[in-house]
Order: sequence, then structure tokens, then C-alpha cells
Amino acid sequence: MTSAKDSAGARKDTSLSPQTLHIQARLVQQTQSGRKHWDLYRWLWDPYLLTDAIRLVLENGGSAGLDGVDCESVRGREWEVAKALSQELRNKTYRPRPVRRVYIPKKDGRKRPLGIPSITDRVVQRALGLLLEPIYEQVFLPCSYGFRPKKSAGECAATASDLTYSHRYVLEADIESFFDHVSHRKLLKMLRDKIVDPRVLNLTLLILQAGFQELGKSWQPTKEGTPQGGPLSPLLANIYLHYALDLKFQEATKQYPKSKLVRFADDFIILSQTQSELQAFRRLIKQWMREANLTLKETKTKVVDMRNKSRGHGSHYDFLGFKIHLRAFKDNPKRFWIARQPSEKARKSLKENLKAKLRPNLSPGEAKNMAKSVWVGWGNYFRYGNSNHVLYREVRSVNRIVYRYLRMKYRNQRRPVPWRRLRPLAKWIMRAIRPPRLIPDLLKQMQAQPALL
Repeated sequence: MTSAKDSAGARKDTSLSPQTLHIQARLVQQTQSGRKHWDLYRWLWDPYLLTDAIRLVLENGGSAGLDGVDCESVRGREWEVAKALSQELRNKTYRPRPVRRVYIPKKDGRKRPLGIPSITDRVVQRALGLLLEPIYEQVFLPCSYGFRPKKSAGECAATASDLTYSHRYVLEADIESFFDHVSHRKLLKMLRDKIVDPRVLNLTLLILQAGFQELGKSWQPTKEGTPQGGPLSPLLANIYLHYALDLKFQEATKQYPKSKLVRFADDFIILSQTQSELQAFRRLIKQWMREANLTLKETKTKVVDMRNKSRGHGSHYDFLGFKIHLRAFKDNPKRFWIARQPSEKARKSLKENLKAKLRPNLSPGEAKNMAKSVWVGWGNYFRYGNSNHVLYREVRSVNRIVYRYLRMKYRNQRRPVPWRRLRPLAKWIMRAIRPPRLIPDLLKQMQAQPALL
């Protein structure tokens, strides 16, 4: 089980106050004793808890909501804002405002809606998350990795890769527009399993039904879904899938013990030792999704045969940006091992991101810092695995994009700068682009491998 100290351990820069840690420790003890939480709301208006929530919101940054209040207008006034918000919550006069909806492009060409709550609403959601997180960390199962303290996407992908050695049939699944189709009624019913304080449940419902407003359009209600962009949304999503998927899978393993579940938010895979069990789980999952008002995305749901004797072009699956596939040993081409490398989509995304950001209006110094920032973030994520030759190949791709930037900036003009003067500049920019040191297996760095379903 996870203590309150462990729950707070994932936060890097902003440490929680002793008062908040004391509240979380009490909630952990009460949850472990089997008690349901009927008086949770009284902790929500604690000014120290709200001050911690404000600091976490400011650390995360972000744009202003519909009220136009940004982080800089709150910075330096944390205690004052916390006291005023505490009084609103105590008097039950607080009402969540509609979120500002914007759209961000997806890789498939569509646009994903993103809600931007006001600073005050983000603080309340963050404070509520500080109370709910230590409670639900006691009940979440080890197969769940997304948006949890001391768990990461790299660890999740490493677990999936390691399990593939013994479970060669893989069901790769993805839920269609999960965050947009979460049922409010079902979610509140799930929350009542641990939270019976009607004030917290009513506040959660108000947050879910606050609605949204787009630029130049009127207010629109939200009848289903969680507010993407809000600090509380990932935790609510994990609670929803904990009851809609994880617990049901755990119960089903009594009948089908040769299968494992690995889930990161709404992306999950099922690995099995037998094809019959995997087909049974595929039917069960469709039924569970219907009961939860969800549907699987058929284009991303498929069965992959990872057995050595069935190796072919389809003997791979993508999970969390990694391509997990079979590779032959150099000394014996008939034997294979499980490799974990950046997927084609992830590599394409790196190049597209660099091309979009290395615009000719940037100075060479700005271009160097931008290229380094993008590369370090991408490379550090994919350093876990077997990506050495892929990283070196992508360094060459970055080098080509740097030359593209120099051509657009210095060559597309009436008097182009000769390449003999630009090559030293390209080498100077590329000086910061180096493949990171690889970490072969993330799980080996852990003191103990967690149990899986």
C-alpha cells in the first residue's frame, strides 16, 4: 500500500506543508481500516491545503480561463487567495465556472477538445485531488500506471515488454474518445464506494457539469465526460477505469489465470499465454465497455501473435510510443528476443515537431536551445529500452532538419550565404544533440518488481 508520503513523492519542486501531509496520512489510515469517508469536505477548506494546491497550480502554469485571470496575477498572493477561497467553500458559495474550450490537432488530422478552467477552479480541483489521491492509491491495482505517483509510462512499457516473453498473445486496445464519454452517473456511483460525503459528491458533480464555452459562442452544458485540461480529470479517469475494467479483469482471472493486464490511462493491453483466453477476454472487454458507456476503437484494437514461430511483419505492437517487436539474435537468426524501441509514429512526431519549431525567424542561439529542448525530452523518454541505433539514426535526422533551418534562414534570399560559412554554424547547433546514455531495463533499477494482475 502507498502512504501519504509516497503519494506526494512524485511532485518535484513544490513540497507539501506539514498540515497537508498530516491530513493525507489520516486519510490513508482511515482507508486502510476500511472506513468510508463521510466528513471529507471539512478538510477541503483548510487554508494550508488550498495554499499547497495554489503552489502546485502555479508550478504547472497554463493559460487563463474565461475570467482572464492568469498565474502571474496570483503569484505572491497565495495565502490571501487561499483564505478567500476557504471562506467560499466553508459557506458553500463556491460555484465552478465554465471552462474555456480550445482545440489542439491530433496526429490523425482530427482535433481534440481541451478545456482550460479558471485559476480558482484549478485550485479547487487540485485540492480535491490532494484529498482523493491518498485514498484511492490504497485501492488502485498494480496494473494501473497512468497519472499515478512514482509510476511512469517508461515503467509501464518495460512491464509490457517483459511480460511479452512469457505471454506471447497480445490484445492491443484503445478506448474511443474515453474522456468525452465518461458517464457522470456511473462515476458518482463508483465514488460512493469510498466517498459518502454528499458535499464532496455534489462538488464533483458541479465540476463535471460546469459546461464549456468556445470563442465567440455561447455556454454549452457537459452531459458526459470529464473536463480534459483540469487537474482532477486524470484521477477521475483512473477511478472510472479501476471499477469499469481493472476490478472486473481481476475477478475474471480466477477463471482465466494465464492473462495479464497493463493499463496506462485509457490505453491498455492484455497479454495471454493462450489464444483461447485472449479471445475470451476480447469478448468480455466489449461487454464491460458497453456497461461503462464506452466503446473500443476498432482501428486500434487487434490481436498480435508474438510467438517465435509466427514471426512476421505483424509481430509487433505499439504501446506508449514504443514499438515492441521480435528481433533475431546475431549468432542465431532462428531465435528471437523482445526489443523495445521508438515507434515509427514517435520518430515521425519528433521530426515534425522540430520542423515546426525551427522556424527561420529564430536566431542561431534560439534554434540551438530549441533543438536541444525537443531532443532531450524525446531522447530521455526513449532511453529506456533497446534504442541505441535508432537514437543515432534520429541524430542524423535532427542534423538534416538543422540544415533545413539554415537553408530557409540564410540561403533563401537575394544574396545567399555560402555553405562553407554555414557548416560550422550547423556543427555548433548540433553540439548539444547527443544520444543519451541508454538504460537497458527500467525494471532492473527498481528494488522490487510490483505484482501484476
